[in-house]
Amino acid sequence: MKMKKTTLYLVLAALLCCGCAKVAKTGLNDANKRYLDAWIQVNHPGAAQTALGSYILEDVPGTGTLAGAADDNGFVRLEYTVRTMEGSVQSACTEQWAKQLGTYDHTTYYGPVIWQRGKNLLAPGLDDALESMREGGSRTLLIPGWLLSTTKYYKTEKEYRDNISGTSGIYELRLCDVIPDIQKWETDSVGRYVARVFPGKTVRDSLQYGFYYFRTGEPSSTAEFKTDTTIYVNYILRLLNGKVVDTNVRDTAAFYDIYSSSREYGPTSIKWFSKDGTYKDIKFGSSSGAIEGFQLALSKMHPHEKGTTVFYSGLGYKYSGSGSTIPSYSPLRFDFEIVDKP
Repeated sequence: MKMKKTTLYLVLAALLCCGCAKVAKTGLNDANKRYLDAWIQVNHPGAAQTALGSYILEDVPGTGTLAGAADDNGFVRLEYTVRTMEGSVQSACTEQWAKQLGTYDHTTYYGPVIWQRGKNLLAPGLDDALESMREGGSRTLLIPGWLLSTTKYYKTEKEYRDNISGTSGIYELRLCDVIPDIQKWETDSVGRYVARVFPGKTVRDSLQYGFYYFRTGEPSSTAEFKTDTTIYVNYILRLLNGKVVDTNVRDTAAFYDIYSSSREYGPTSIKWFSKDGTYKDIKFGSSSGAIEGFQLALSKMHPHEKGTTVFYSGLGYKYSGSGSTIPSYSPLRFDFEIVDKP
């Protein structure tokens, strides 16, 4: 390693001398560019470059759909790891790295994430790196800081170097899915989940776009709840990978290792909608509302009924997700039981 650093300094010195002889005016990233070129010459000589000038250090081609332009495929699902040029891992989306870095939290989601691509949405260096990747492929790149520190898009590499400064990074990407239509991709995922988990059920059992409700325990009565009344519900919330992320049942929270001594457990009060209202007016506990899929499922239920609902993120937390627990564009599953007042 010491020999490589010495070699890097010698190469950099040579490039700086050449640069001084040829360039009268110093650009915003001229020195950074010379340093990156020297680093590549020492560590990855002959590395190919992307259209905007990132360096491809390793590449394992995939065989699936080509990511192509952001206008054609606006979303991707992938795994990533980010390193400094010295090799230290800065961030990653996998449980393995979280544990190695000492940042693991059992309540946090780990796994593939969804990135929305395009101008003002994703750093151009990342979009540029993805364009020539296919599903199933992986790629490691050194991406210059001027391609990472903005979501503004220019036409040429020089325009980025002249206008944007930032810290370069090494990105390891594994492309899982190329997604031209995020809603269709989600609802297809929900349909496959339903068919796999609920025997005999298919997409034809959807009650509305991206929404399913299945009764799993008979009610004590088929009477509708009275308007402006309060009912009580036990619930368990899961992601479709099976991870339980929330519940108001103490034993369930302890079993799935999400118990918190700072919260109260027990049936949650639900304020039913008024005479002139709809299911969207159902209130969750002391909050002003609830996510729409939760409200819609409850509106289908009767006293002491048990049920399960599965729905796409358009009826949930949409593109924003919820904290570190529920990632963006996540379909959800709720298991409910309507119980007596505690």
